[in-house]
Amino acid sequence: MSLTVSVVITTFNRPAELKEALDGVFAQIVQPLEVIVVNDASSLPYDDVIKEFSDKTNFVHKLLPESSGANKARNIGVDSAVGDIIAFLDDDDIWMPDYLLEHVKAYEDGADAVVSGYQNLGKESEIYVQPSPVVDADVLRTGNQYCGMSGFSIRRQLALKERFDETLPNGQDWDMYVRLYQLGYKLVNIPRAIFYYRFMNMDGIGAKVASMTPEEAVSRLRSAQKHKLFLGKTHYRKRVAAQLLVYLPLKKHKVKWVTKSIHMAGLKVTLSHIANVTLKKLRQRA
Repeated sequence: MSLTVSVVITTFNRPAELKEALDGVFAQIVQPLEVIVVNDASSLPYDDVIKEFSDKTNFVHKLLPESSGANKARNIGVDSAVGDIIAFLDDDDIWMPDYLLEHVKAYEDGADAVVSGYQNLGKESEIYVQPSPVVDADVLRTGNQYCGMSGFSIRRQLALKERFDETLPNGQDWDMYVRLYQLGYKLVNIPRAIFYYRFMNMDGIGAKVASMTPEEAVSRLRSAQKHKLFLGKTHYRKRVAAQLLVYLPLKKHKVKWVTKSIHMAGLKVTLSHIANVTLKKLRQRA
């Protein structure tokens, strides 16, 4: 008996991008049992998108009465799903045609959950892939070097048990991977780029982080604080610096951000992070 897949897409005020994401889902070699779009109380109209896919018998659009965040929206999708596997997709990313095929193969080989590599949408020469066949603890300790939610799937029964942490404002993907790893589940990595990730969508995380104050951004450290023991002292400090200094060129009052990082992560770690990011950019330009 072949495994069935439920697709859960969370969306908020991105009807045009959602249309592209849905086109990718319905172009899959392995077709899903159902496609559940959980709309987190968007203020923009979705009528045209819903109408375009309303003839699909396996298409469901759930409009939430109030915005509750992506993690709660995903949990609502999990509760609604009936497939053996749940594959998550953010509304601004796009799966390649063999995405679900590769994930189902991994489950047929015994996976409990799966992550996968990706390409930069619009800059397809930029490929992000981890070579390890399973998620590795040492890699996890350096942050989420695997993928976001658009590259993640999980067995439904496990998703009902290990739910997304609705208290986290960010890092829900990394938090999920760490929890699954620590609980001993088989978390498989597909070492190929099989979806397109839209970097720096400025109506999303990038814009929000760039407009925050250092004090407001401390809340974004909750996932690191939650798994401080798993990270260890050195990796914890590195993650704090990385979180505080992300999108630094876009931020106002850069000195305040660097000062906050020095206070929380230490001078050595902060300077090392800035040097590594600068060197990486110089290499990319060369």
